[in-house]
Amino acid sequence: MTMQMPMASADARLATGAGRAVDVRLGPHAVTVDHAENGDGAGPSPLELMTGALAACSAMSARSHLERDGEPGDIEVTVTLDAGPPTLLYRRVLLAFRPDPADAHRLAEALERTEVTMMLRPAFAIRTQIEHAGEPLI
Repeated sequence: MTMQMPMASADARLATGAGRAVDVRLGPHAVTVDHAENGDGAGPSPLELMTGALAACSAMSARSHLERDGEPGDIEVTVTLDAGPPTLLYRRVLLAFRPDPADAHRLAEALERTEVTMMLRPAFAIRTQIEHAGEPLI
């Protein structure tokens, strides 16, 4: 098998006697991933990592998009995975300022083109809501 230059890589090691707690290396970083059935695992579950990746990528992309017009202030992104059917990722973007409707739509369109969104899109429906002060803008 021929490998091209990877965009990202991860290695997972499950030690004997470790239960389901997996040591994962993400580039130079390490995290323990656990899928404990009783909910008190040693780290996030694989699905929590996936939703976290979408939330983080969305927040970074939102900041990059909004900084073109000045400092956007705090940006908070919450992603939930609903079992469905259909299986749905729901992305809520909370902004510290109130953009005009056209800017809110442009932001939502920009978030549809993030790397993680594009990788997840074939397997999941992803809905995005942009909000300010608890009020949905789109």
